[in-house]
Amino acid sequence: MSVFDVLDEMDDMLDNAKAFPLAAHKIVIDGDRLRELVNDIRLAMPKEMKRAQTIDYDCDRIMKEAQANAESIIHNAEERAKGMIAENAIVDEAKRRAHEILTKTKAKCEETKDATASYVLQSLTATEAKLNTLLADLRKEKENWEK
Repeated sequence: MSVFDVLDEMDDMLDNAKAFPLAAHKIVIDGDRLRELVNDIRLAMPKEMKRAQTIDYDCDRIMKEAQANAESIIHNAEERAKGMIAENAIVDEAKRRAHEILTKTKAKCEETKDATASYVLQSLTATEAKLNTLLADLRKEKENWEK
């Protein structure tokens, strides 16, 4: 029997007790039965206290586990965020390097293109000069044959 059951029975005993003659606020109850109920409370109290302590201990344990779990989740999330930030930094650095390489390559291509155009123009000019010289020599030779 739990403490609350015993207290309920005591309350019923008081409700059903007969009033004492000439004193309405006093009642007659079975003293032996009241002593039994008090002893039942004394016997039930250690069980109830132990149960309450167990519940309290379980509650503390569950709270500590939940706190540890929450801290672990937060730690893992922070580590993942750091990893993502590091990954993002690596991606940003790779993009920066790729842009730098592309810019240098475009500049080198323009430089090579300009150098090639200059070389071709010089070669064509030199070839034209030689051809003009050869053409002049050819005309002189032709004139010599025509006379």
